[in-house]
Amino acid sequence: MTAFQIPLLALALASLAQTQAFTSPIAFKSSKIQLPSRLYQNTIHKVPEDDDTSIPFLDPKNNAFIECYADSIAIIDGVEFTIGNPCDTSVALCYFDEEESLIPIELDSPRMDEIFSVAASIVEEEFGEELVLERTPQTLTLVGELEAEDDEDEEDGDDLGDDEEEVELLLSFEEEGTEYVLVRILDPVLLVGKASEDENEQKVVLLSEDESDRIMPILEEMFLDYQEERDSMES
Repeated sequence: MTAFQIPLLALALASLAQTQAFTSPIAFKSSKIQLPSRLYQNTIHKVPEDDDTSIPFLDPKNNAFIECYADSIAIIDGVEFTIGNPCDTSVALCYFDEEESLIPIELDSPRMDEIFSVAASIVEEEFGEELVLERTPQTLTLVGELEAEDDEDEEDGDDLGDDEEEVELLLSFEEEGTEYVLVRILDPVLLVGKASEDENEQKVVLLSEDESDRIMPILEEMFLDYQEERDSMES
């Protein structure tokens, strides 16, 4: 699973942010006691908006991490999961296909191996020390202060891939006859990780593909159930 594959979760989190019901995560230690999953109650709690603590989301495959702010904490079958958004600006490297559609380059693809260093060098040439392109897990990030886009410009944003995510063009360049672009992702980018087994370290571990297949549908259902309950209370 990549960071681009959870628009439903992003939408539900936006609704969750409007309520005061979930104000802080609960302390829940699950590693010491093994109980049947039916004894656990799945819960989700909103992290206070003024909590600006950054948490490393670790990719164990590459021993790499991405710094995120926690948005929500979920407990599923006694295991704690953190939903976070990157501290730095989420970006994507893309190219245009024959139909002039904007195609994002997969992070672990050979094409990314070939083009990333070129793009990073161009960012350095264009912005100097102000911005640095990082190959972080699940989404590329641009470290540094990037000016906020005006509402007018956001309305003119391009679409990225089949999911039609809104993006903003930052720069373009040509390499070996192919035009590439670096875009800022305007839609929320949300990552999910589970609590580290080391209780002394404040970090979470990004989900494996199998874990994602199991956990993401449960998370989405939890948010939908919350939204339905909220709608019924308002009607």
